[in-house]
Amino acid sequence: MPKFTVNCIVTNREKSLTGTTLQRRINKFGSEEMVQKYYVDKDAAKLLKKGFTVEEVREKLNIKGFNKKVDIEVLYKLKLYKKNKKRVLTPEELETKRVLTEENERKYYELQEKLKTCSKSWVEWATGNDTCIRPDIYYDYEHNADGRCKPCPYHEHCLCKNKEVV
Repeated sequence: MPKFTVNCIVTNREKSLTGTTLQRRINKFGSEEMVQKYYVDKDAAKLLKKGFTVEEVREKLNIKGFNKKVDIEVLYKLKLYKKNKKRVLTPEELETKRVLTEENERKYYELQEKLKTCSKSWVEWATGNDTCIRPDIYYDYEHNADGRCKPCPYHEHCLCKNKEVV
């Protein structure tokens, strides 16, 4: 049987292919040259599928002195290239994210304060079609004899009939 030696494009490890394994690879890739162009060994393929970069795979597998650039398109074709979801943010990105979070929180609390002091016309408009503005507030029939939810800041002008005592 003919023996064919291929080198991994990521780690440069040699692998000898013979018989049915070689034939399967040729059927998959088209020719012996394409097998050589696309061959990735098992260990490297596992790490690439987990989202590691080629450089990280080489570092994890202790590959020294082999820095050949691997075409990303080849890894896409082999379905081995995945974006690393656990990307570390730079200090600038962290600062931008922190500032945006603080701004959003400030806007949220300002909106909450504004809603607490909403005008009568707005509350009547918002509750006019029997829609409660604060459905998260529990309505207790026993302790709410006037038919409105006491803890709700809008209960004075609320037109919602869903929570009225019948």
